[in-house]
Amino acid sequence: MEKKQNCQTVSTSSHGTILGLVGHYLFENGSSQFVFMDVKSESEASVDHSLSFSTENFVQTLALCNGLILLSGFSGDQPCYHVFNPLTKQSVMIPQTSIQGGVARAGLAFDGCQNQFEVVLVEACSKTNGLELHVFSSDTGKWSSHNPTNITVPSLPEFEFQELGTLPLYSNGELHWEIGGYLLVYNVRGSHCELYELPNCFDDWSWQSTLTYRRCLCESGGSVYYCYTDFDGFHIWNLLNENQHVGLSYSCDHKKFPWRLVHSVIHEVFMSKLTKHQKFCGSIYGWEPYKVAPIAYSEEAQTIYLQLPGTVISYEFDTGSIGSICSYSYPGMNFNCCSFFSSTINGPHSAQRDTSGESELNLPIAEMAKLAL
Repeated sequence: MEKKQNCQTVSTSSHGTILGLVGHYLFENGSSQFVFMDVKSESEASVDHSLSFSTENFVQTLALCNGLILLSGFSGDQPCYHVFNPLTKQSVMIPQTSIQGGVARAGLAFDGCQNQFEVVLVEACSKTNGLELHVFSSDTGKWSSHNPTNITVPSLPEFEFQELGTLPLYSNGELHWEIGGYLLVYNVRGSHCELYELPNCFDDWSWQSTLTYRRCLCESGGSVYYCYTDFDGFHIWNLLNENQHVGLSYSCDHKKFPWRLVHSVIHEVFMSKLTKHQKFCGSIYGWEPYKVAPIAYSEEAQTIYLQLPGTVISYEFDTGSIGSICSYSYPGMNFNCCSFFSSTINGPHSAQRDTSGESELNLPIAEMAKLAL
């Protein structure tokens, strides 16, 4: 990937913010394809070909933030990070930083207004049992580091499956990570950290990484939501500020548990509605709870978006109705090699789109021009 400047925001229609989905297909030879979609309603999406792109070299998606993507890859045989702009097809290679331990988490902060971004690496320091944050600013082109004194590192597993990880969320000037059963919140401008227990935290979180239950952090209506699947069903929790927490009917320490349950749907209820849907009637794939992957939640539409094998659907809580957003297929590939992420995008943008309702994604997508990263 060549180093280029000028990272701008990727935008959509003049009507403001809409829900975007990004599909990342990782192939056996290490190449990838990224497909961008705009979700127009609970049962309609369009492919944005002007943003979609492919890579010939191995990359992993680490974060999406207001139109930019943080990718990890290799420069020769050395690991590296790239910040990529799908609109301009320009990228910035991030210079290496000296980290003694391993990178526990990585994040990207970009508000879409100023032409600068920050890449934040979270290092778990075993000697001090604390965290060290390494921040790269595109404004200075340099790294800075600091140690939050109020944070103790949660117990982390020795190995975490990257494909089962939860992408960070940048919202209201703060980066949010799921880490060891907790939510780590970092205020980028104030360089301040907070650590909150997650709703699905276990006494021994280290075994959670061996499960294939999916989670996601997402933003809707200016609020942060944590969605996850477990053996019982899928659940949505709202992260509250201290003022909102005071109004709750139950008493709980906001610093420890700042959450409110918004929705919870058991798998039996969901599956009964899914099998009645004409699109999924007679579905041949075997049902397992871990095959439900939350992608995004819309507070205004009271709708959650879920990835199932071969399809992305919407589930409306008020009516219990199910809509088919898109279907996808590819020969000889494992299901875990295809991931969908939410990508909320703002501002005016003229794009080439397919507008024929539900999108069917069959790979390879021949009309995409290949871009060697």
